[in-house]
Amino acid sequence: MPRKRKSNLSQRSNSARAMKVARFNETFPQAELRRLEQAERDAAHRAAETPERSQARRRRQAEYLASQRAAETL
Repeated sequence: MPRKRKSNLSQRSNSARAMKVARFNETFPQAELRRLEQAERDAAHRAAETPERSQARRRRQAEYLASQRAAETL
């Protein structure tokens, strides 16, 4: 009987590994630029979302923060 094929979900993809190396080797100005560009993409994405999606996103974030605060007190 052949062996069961295992999932590779826990393994990093080549692109993720390459991005990690690139982030590790970037200079401070490059990191600042990358973070600024990501913030602009996030802002554009939030501006384009519907009120329902926006409300759901804020609710999920509030639930996440509440769970994090609860975990800190344990």
